[in-house]
Amino acid sequence: MPFDPSKPANNSPASSAEMRSQLTSLNTDIQQRATFNDLNNAIAGTSSNSNGVGTLGIGADGSYNQSQMQDLINEVDELSNVLRR
Repeated sequence: MPFDPSKPANNSPASSAEMRSQLTSLNTDIQQRATFNDLNNAIAGTSSNSNGVGTLGIGADGSYNQSQMQDLINEVDELSNVLRR
């Protein structure tokens, strides 16, 4: 049952079941919001995981260049290792 701010009604007799339901609903809402905030905070930092990987800073050679290919392979390997958790 979701939290109902209209309960208990003004000047109504106290009902333990109604109060327990209201408190349980509030507790559930607080826990869900805390989990959501933790998740958002964790996701916010994931983009920076790859900041330490530099760019190659070279243009493509018109013909096969073994050195250039090895640089590319090394860079992809470095990025793959950084992105693992």
